[in-house]
Amino acid sequence: MILLDGKATSAEIRAELKVEVDQLKKDGKKVPHLAAVIVGKNGASLTYVNAKVKACEAVGFDSSLIK
Repeated sequence: MILLDGKATSAEIRAELKVEVDQLKKDGKKVPHLAAVIVGKNGASLTYVNAKVKACEAVGFDSSLIK
């Protein structure tokens, strides 16, 4: 049986993504971009989308939040 540490695996993948995105920026290529549109004031949706925006910042993706 293999025990998988989800947080460690996630951190490893994010670190790999950051390296790849930094290389894209260095090469002058397009960077992945998340565009999220929020309609209404659902607190759970706002929390979810804000977490995704922060995750994008952590790996170097561009993001736009439209309310």
